Amino acid sequence: MHRLLPFLLCSSVVSHLAAQEAPSKPVSYPKYRAALGILGNPKVLGVQAEGRFGQHFGGRLVATQVFDSHRQNEFSAGGIGLLTYYIPLKNPRLEPVVGIGGVYSLYHWDLGANAKKGTLTDFNVGGGMGLNLRFSNDFRAGINVLFANGFVADYQADDMRIARRKLLVMPALTFDILL
Repeated sequence: MHRLLPFLLCSSVVSHLAAQEAPSKPVSYPKYRAALGILGNPKVLGVQAEGRFGQHFGGRLVATQVFDSHRQNEFSAGGIGLLTYYIPLKNPRLEPVVGIGGVYSLYHWDLGANAKKGTLTDFNVGGGMGLNLRFSNDFRAGINVLFANGFVADYQADDMRIARRKLLVMPALTFDILL
């Protein structure tokens, strides 16, 4: 043990001095003008495209398919268009973002064989926020939360109609290719 102690002390001092001598190079990523990616959670799968204009502003389009229908042959889909603002940080790896825009919702309903069916659509306001982690020159991943003034549909007067409004909160993991 007495022979091991000087070795450990010397190793510690050398590694500390080496760490002080190593130049620390700040991480720098090239700017990108567009991004294409996917987003998803257990109930939603979608694709997204983004274009940047200016240093901190951009536009994002998202198309989603929702997999939470209660009956066979029913499905939901949506489209989101956002004006986005990237909050500047000193750390170039992190990209916090907020956005506001419009949300298009589509709900195709089918009450079964020999019953009525149809499609209910809605256009409303929505927004989002998230945090992306840029881990290379060409890729980023993130967690985003999209909000929408959604609706609950109900069968009324021989037709499916919007019964009431409901806040839709959709967290999603994202992965983008930066162009």
